[in-house]
Amino acid sequence: MRGSDNPAGSGTRRLVHVVRRGIPDKRLRLAVAGVLALLLAAFTVLWTVPWFEVRRIEVAGTAVLDPAEVQALGQGALGDPLLGADLDALAADVAALAPVASVDVSRSWPDALLVEVTERTPYMAVPTGDETFLMVDSDGVAFDEADSPFGTHWIVELDDPSPDDLATIEALAVLESVPADLADEVEHVEAPSPAGITLFLEGGRTVTWGDGSEGEQKAEVVDRLLAVGYEHVDVSAPDAPTVS
Repeated sequence: MRGSDNPAGSGTRRLVHVVRRGIPDKRLRLAVAGVLALLLAAFTVLWTVPWFEVRRIEVAGTAVLDPAEVQALGQGALGDPLLGADLDALAADVAALAPVASVDVSRSWPDALLVEVTERTPYMAVPTGDETFLMVDSDGVAFDEADSPFGTHWIVELDDPSPDDLATIEALAVLESVPADLADEVEHVEAPSPAGITLFLEGGRTVTWGDGSEGEQKAEVVDRLLAVGYEHVDVSAPDAPTVS
């Protein structure tokens, strides 16, 4: 005769199984609690210990700007917890400086803020009345002054270069339309008005381009007329150019 299952023994096994399953869960909860406690302690240390206060503003990437000018904008953060420093506010202040094209601000442990600047690249040199040149980037922003046009693509006479100035906007559009072979012959550009842009070429030749519209068509007409030998070409109305 087969013996019956022992209900007491089965219950004991189930109890042991439940207890064994509960032990890892308890250990996991304790481990998680320990990690959270360590993180809280680390956060408290980083926020309160003087070793982790902002003591320096480090600047990288400046050539036009004086690093001290950038550092001055971060003076308000000195003494603050490095972890709580307002990186966005400092970045916005630095980005407002004319020579700055872009900026990145980060924490440099244990006690500094790192300001990495990308400066604007000169595209046009605009002569001023005192024998210097304004450096203007491809967005029309005047950001520096220099004694020579070295490093720029174009010398352009403009009254008031800025991204909002119509003559500047049209001049930039014209320069983007000028073919590379013709650009090599341009000595300087005059832009007294948005529709009165003229290229002065080597050998005393001129091309009156007008405004920045119909650039591709104007470039084709200029190429043909200069190739024929005309020295003064007006393509402000490319369908009816004039020459001399």
